[in-house]
Amino acid sequence: MKIHAPAKINLFLEVLGRRPDGYHNIRTLFLPLAELADELEIFLAAEPGLQLTCTGPVAVPAGEDNICIRAARAFCRHFGLPESHSLHLQKNIPAVAGLGGGSSDAAAVLLLLADLHELPGERRQELLPLATALGADVPFFLDPRPALGEGIGERLTRITLGQPLELLLLNPGFPLPVAWSYQHWRRPAGATPPDFQKLAAVLAQGSPQEIAAMAWNDLGFAALEKFPLLQILRRHLLQAGAYAVHVSGSGPTLFAVCPAGRSQEMRQAMQKEFVPPCRIFTVQVPGGHWAAAQV
Repeated sequence: MKIHAPAKINLFLEVLGRRPDGYHNIRTLFLPLAELADELEIFLAAEPGLQLTCTGPVAVPAGEDNICIRAARAFCRHFGLPESHSLHLQKNIPAVAGLGGGSSDAAAVLLLLADLHELPGERRQELLPLATALGADVPFFLDPRPALGEGIGERLTRITLGQPLELLLLNPGFPLPVAWSYQHWRRPAGATPPDFQKLAAVLAQGSPQEIAAMAWNDLGFAALEKFPLLQILRRHLLQAGAYAVHVSGSGPTLFAVCPAGRSQEMRQAMQKEFVPPCRIFTVQVPGGHWAAAQV
């Protein structure tokens, strides 16, 4: 069985403070990126144990530390199933990049195993606590539709995107651990995030330029200060016509909100300036109604 595991950006991310459990309370806006996705396959295996193979342009470890293995083990133990599965991951999403690739892979494993073992509908709600235990972003990927996130990001309110949104992603080619971003986050004096309560209405009715004005990331300030390359990339994206450019999630990937119809032109301009290991993607978040996943 196979499934696509999409990336995401956080169009908005406000840090509210550290919790006793080490996580941070946040308010965020998730947008799924179906055009940038990993692929997961899972098969029943004759031999006991969990085996993972990885291919694709992004190198990730295939051992016990891989979140796919941890997700499969958590599922099997919770539902009393033997750990006899082979997993294959085609890794396309840059790793440790603020795009949610690992979290999406973990959710994909849970969903695939639920289908593979024909988990009854009334028990699929048990996937949510498993997802939350694996990581703060994993619950979003159980049903990856535009959503506001609160708590650690696991309390989700689905929203409507009124019209398609064109984005350009620029990954600088190096990782930035989530822990570092949260340890060093700061908000410059006088900087104030947009009103979180207005996000849903702006996404439903606003133009790309109005949506761009709501973009924010408390984690981005430290990343831009630490890595001057990100400031250079951001300046080039703005000069190319982006309405707004921010760090996605914990970084270091930058996302640019593009004028309608201009993302490919902007991508070509960036490709002339920046070569590998920088990776550049154009994606579109569709507008309109999104069908809910059967979780």
